[in-house]
Amino acid sequence: MGWVAQTPGSAGTLWLRDQSKVGIPNVAVNDREIAHGVLKRLAYIEQESEEKLALRIRHHLMDVAFLRAAKDYRITDTIPFEAAATVIGSTRKLLRASGTTAWREQSEIGGNYTRRGDQVLKSARMDHTLEGSFVIPVLIPLTEPTERAVPEPRSENLELFTSAPEPFERRVTRTLAQAILAVREIIVQPERSPTMRDLHDVVQRGVSREFCTALANILAEPAVGEFETRFEWAEAVPVAATMPQSVAIESDAQEKITQAAERLKRGRIDTRSTFSGDIVELRHVSGDPFGYIVVSTIRRGRRSEIRIRLPFDQYLEAVAWHRAQRVVIIEGEVTLGSGRRLAVETPISCRPIDEILLPVE
Repeated sequence: MGWVAQTPGSAGTLWLRDQSKVGIPNVAVNDREIAHGVLKRLAYIEQESEEKLALRIRHHLMDVAFLRAAKDYRITDTIPFEAAATVIGSTRKLLRASGTTAWREQSEIGGNYTRRGDQVLKSARMDHTLEGSFVIPVLIPLTEPTERAVPEPRSENLELFTSAPEPFERRVTRTLAQAILAVREIIVQPERSPTMRDLHDVVQRGVSREFCTALANILAEPAVGEFETRFEWAEAVPVAATMPQSVAIESDAQEKITQAAERLKRGRIDTRSTFSGDIVELRHVSGDPFGYIVVSTIRRGRRSEIRIRLPFDQYLEAVAWHRAQRVVIIEGEVTLGSGRRLAVETPISCRPIDEILLPVE
């Protein structure tokens, strides 16, 4: 929101933004009347309703996925109990599968769910359902981003940009969004059946057999004509404008998604030469025909940073991706570079992961 806290005093803290001031008494947390007074003043300054501002404050460090099951003539203010149970249970499976493939992309999880992913699932909350078909808000709390230490420059002509890596919880929510979008764009929309290359592309974006099965189970419910997921991203952790805001899949897609799940079970897809993550560092020395980006990712069950060498024109594209908060996906051989740092010297491809490349007919 752009507010800056001043040094706390014995009675509270003064927050400033431009010419505006808001005092937060120390008792505001436990006194509803004082808290409401602070909210009312903030709403006046922000020119926003108190209700909307309260949600912005509450969700400041939370990603929210709004899951909507709809069918015009079957679902209005209520939903069949069995269908509701399927939607909630399968949504849990979607989030759990995303928690594992955010840690390690794989075509079939087979019960080998990651502990880190399950921790995100356990921390998630379900809010009250909203009016309008059947809408369930799922809240995913994020860890506060930590500032990245800026390395000492080794050259006067060095251009250097750095940023904090995304919290793992955001990686899980992002994987959920990208996986649903990839299923719709690569598996559902084309008229033909997906090729093995298509399946490789969706697995790279976090799709697994378990994810497809859970999604197909929701769409198979007679009371569900369409399943939509809408995302509101936490303000505390900026997200690229190109990230999905809403993805809807109609129930007619259920058979295609089920078939894709079966093929993911039968065919092993190797993703060892592919990884994705956010750019946390860019460096270029004036006159050098190459630039370097550092990507924060998960590799072999641990957080890793991998340096990628890019031709200067592609490096300039990466600078723009970094400024736009776009996550990248890289394909190439990872080796030990100078200083025993993981590196990709000649990447096969490097592009934003939100670029869904439609299959060639």
